[in-house]
Amino acid sequence: MAEIVRPGFEPVAGLFAEIAATRPQVNAALAAYVGGEPVVDLWTGPAYRADSIQGVYSATKGAAGIALALLIQRGLVDPDAPVADYWPEFAAAGKDTITVRGLASHQAGLVNVDGGYTFAEFTGHTRLAERLAAQRPFWEPGTGHGYHALTIGTLLSELFLRVTGHTVGEYFRREIAEPYGVDFFIGLPEGEEPRVVPSLPITIGGDGPLPFELPPFFREAMNIEADFEDGRNMLGLRSFRAAGVASIGGFGSARGLARLYAVATQEVDGRPPLLTAETLAAVAEVQVSGDDLVLPFRTTYSMLFEPGAPTAGRGSFGHSGANGALAYADPELGLAFGYTTDTPGSAGGADPVTADLSHALAAAIR
Repeated sequence: MAEIVRPGFEPVAGLFAEIAATRPQVNAALAAYVGGEPVVDLWTGPAYRADSIQGVYSATKGAAGIALALLIQRGLVDPDAPVADYWPEFAAAGKDTITVRGLASHQAGLVNVDGGYTFAEFTGHTRLAERLAAQRPFWEPGTGHGYHALTIGTLLSELFLRVTGHTVGEYFRREIAEPYGVDFFIGLPEGEEPRVVPSLPITIGGDGPLPFELPPFFREAMNIEADFEDGRNMLGLRSFRAAGVASIGGFGSARGLARLYAVATQEVDGRPPLLTAETLAAVAEVQVSGDDLVLPFRTTYSMLFEPGAPTAGRGSFGHSGANGALAYADPELGLAFGYTTDTPGSAGGADPVTADLSHALAAAIR
């Protein structure tokens, strides 16, 4: 498997090499498709190889969002229907009017359960789904939004189970990853384990106080008191990698992330885009924007996605990950972008270099 740099994209490769030279210890990979063709496929660092894969934390939500968009496009889920239409137990504790759209845009107030939950409940799915169905929201749904950092995966997977009989990860594998050759997994098969490059732990604020004022539900959403065995580095556990947690449990390559967004939005290998123009418009449509009840900054969400991208094209959508990953589609530019790394930044979120790389790609396209 060779590196790819298509004519006209040499400046992108040059920038990637410059960045790598300034931080030789960082493992990172960049891939991009334009107009359905791979134009850049690069990797660097002492541990990365051509077939390396990486845990991407919340960039998983973007893959789950594409799966949800496919359910909606196929008429299996109505985004404006109550979640309880598909999952009757969810109606408990005043949640009967929460719609799929509201749930997927972080408005449901189900960032935790009373008393917290254990690592076993988080990875085992069923018990946590039952508890979330019975849980009274932490705020009145529809009155605000807050990032469901962990629980959104459980909530979405139970919805998928009720509609399709498969979890998000199983549906993603059957309907997207395998048919379209996407190197990304929500539930990592044991045979793929030798390809995994371990992630360094996420550290925000070190051992001292957090470097920001906590919003009302930050601690609840991050479930800091839960028994997560390995603390902030769950990705190091085989049990976690296998579980298929649809919020933060995805593993794949930058190549796989770029191809995922490419097949969703572009003609690739002679096959039409997975998602129609109508579906793409719905996916990218902003649902909420403003102060977040969980994160210490203003946020904007569509259904499962963070709308917009560093290239700022109209209708762009994707998702970042706390360990530095980023993946998105910019349909206006015909660009699909994937980036992975094993080295999180000090504040979490996408590696800052992804903005420079995105702008270099946009300049090469234009």
